[in-house]
Amino acid sequence: MKRFFHMCWNNARKTTCITLGLLSCLALFSFWSIAHAEEQETSSLAPASPTEYSPKHLAVENDKLAPAAVQRFAEQQAVLLGSVDTEAHWKNADLNFYPLGPGTHSWLVQAEFEGKPIGYMIITVTEQGQMMLSEYGHGEQSPYNNELLGQALDRQHVNLEALLAGGGELHLGYALPLLAYWKVEQPNHPALYIDATNGDVLPSEFLNLLEADSKQTSVSITDLSTTPSSSVDPLHLRPVFNPTDNLLWITSKPVDADRAKDVIQHGENQEIVFSAGDRNVVYGGPLPVSGYQLWHTDQEAESILYVALGGKSSIQRFVPLSTLQQDGHFYIVNP
Repeated sequence: MKRFFHMCWNNARKTTCITLGLLSCLALFSFWSIAHAEEQETSSLAPASPTEYSPKHLAVENDKLAPAAVQRFAEQQAVLLGSVDTEAHWKNADLNFYPLGPGTHSWLVQAEFEGKPIGYMIITVTEQGQMMLSEYGHGEQSPYNNELLGQALDRQHVNLEALLAGGGELHLGYALPLLAYWKVEQPNHPALYIDATNGDVLPSEFLNLLEADSKQTSVSITDLSTTPSSSVDPLHLRPVFNPTDNLLWITSKPVDADRAKDVIQHGENQEIVFSAGDRNVVYGGPLPVSGYQLWHTDQEAESILYVALGGKSSIQRFVPLSTLQQDGHFYIVNP
């Protein structure tokens, strides 16, 4: 009797253990399913990363080099910039050239050292056939930045890969005196123009007229002498500010043209704004003066003052004072 009882008890205990084991497995499976579903739901609610754009999206290829004279000129400018700041590695930089339209009057030169961007230059052929350094910059920032382009296109709900796959085109443009821009051509749509220094959309009517004038201008390099400046002074940087934070400068008198150079070089404690009025679209202004750098030549009695503009809401660009004074003025911000 006892033996029979023990056999029944053992069988019941085995059955109970198996049942509890199955119930535990089912509970664990249910818990895993719920947790997995919550994880998927959480990941689907995570914000999508912004569209990334790489240099392959550019309409020009890196092996489409500039003329030999332009390359030599760029190399000489890089050596001079490197003589001032050896840590920037301008002297040993790899220079990549990109032609800028409409027509080919200018070239973007991107400088890299060991794969890292260290600066840029834009070289332009003047109407007299001479080469000039239209502008340059130090560090990783430069016009035609792909991240800036991606952000601008996202705001306009334009997908670049779909655009190019559908027959659209992307062009790098540069209009004198100082307008760097992208031209985005979409099938069955008007061209879209984007400022390549701050990502702002530019007025298409104005750019269409500007491009038409540029295409009619034929420029070629006739002066092959590439004697650059003989020396460059160290950088002088100033604190960056936003001209819209204090608009009193709009009602003040502009600095006299013959005093501008002295004010920029010696007004360390003054905030200075550059503005070209209704021509600001060509310059990206109004912009803060954020520094300067002097270039010296053997051919000219006076040194060339490159004024640093921007650096807060746009990239910092070093531009000849003479270029800025074609249409613009400098204003002192009074506290």
